[in-house]
Amino acid sequence: MADLQYRGATAVVTGGARGIGRSIAHELAKRGTNVIIADLHEESAIETARELEQLGVSTLAHALDVSNVDAVEDMADRVFSRFGTVDILVNNAGVTMRPYRSIWEASQDDYQWMLNVNYLGVVNCVLAFVPRMREQSGRRHIVNTSSVATLSRNTGHAMYGASKAAVDAFSDTLREEFSDHGDDIGVTILYPGYITTSIAQTSEQSRNETNRSDKRPVVAYPHLDKKAPESFHSPLAPEAVGPMVLRSMDLDAPYCTTHPIEPAFMDERTRLVVAGYFPENKE
Repeated sequence: MADLQYRGATAVVTGGARGIGRSIAHELAKRGTNVIIADLHEESAIETARELEQLGVSTLAHALDVSNVDAVEDMADRVFSRFGTVDILVNNAGVTMRPYRSIWEASQDDYQWMLNVNYLGVVNCVLAFVPRMREQSGRRHIVNTSSVATLSRNTGHAMYGASKAAVDAFSDTLREEFSDHGDDIGVTILYPGYITTSIAQTSEQSRNETNRSDKRPVVAYPHLDKKAPESFHSPLAPEAVGPMVLRSMDLDAPYCTTHPIEPAFMDERTRLVVAGYFPENKE
């Protein structure tokens, strides 16, 4: 596999106007990569694009709802028309939900909205960009943002964890399929822990008002003493994430975690899965 070349390359970062996406975009621009900032919040996307231009790269701010298939395909056409290639695709756009709620307290719309953005948003971008990326030469890379919620039992937030677990399975298989087809395209899954972004406060602003959690009665989940491992909860500024992600891209690492991962849960789950094989007794 060839080394990933950043200078003069083109990257698309969804959810790139703020938080983690903005941090990744800045690190790419520092290395000389032209960056397309795709985000639901157009004004913030324009502001971030202007910041990157000060680093001497070409940029494009694009208002985008990743759950809208037609909008994603239109953006891909626009990007390829202007820049010719896309070498790096960062599928970072995502939403969360507050307050946490039990599985049976969530509405059908809650589940659908979460899947449409967090999982199908990744699928939409891959389907829109990857066929043309595969026709290119040289090393290319894709980063898909998941969450440490898939590495622990995130009680009260099953909708979110399930949508991100779908990203995990999709990304692991995508990496293998690229390898099967001889494509020089790496895939990294990003697992953020507690990053001090505004996602919890801003996620539902784009939803139909009647479906917003603050506009209807929602029974908040009683967390009691059930929490994800404390290592996940140490606050980390989003500016720290970009360098981590690019380091993982440099190494073609399949996974990038922003916090140390407690092995106990994963080891126990593996033990139980292995122990769960009960073959029929045939004599």
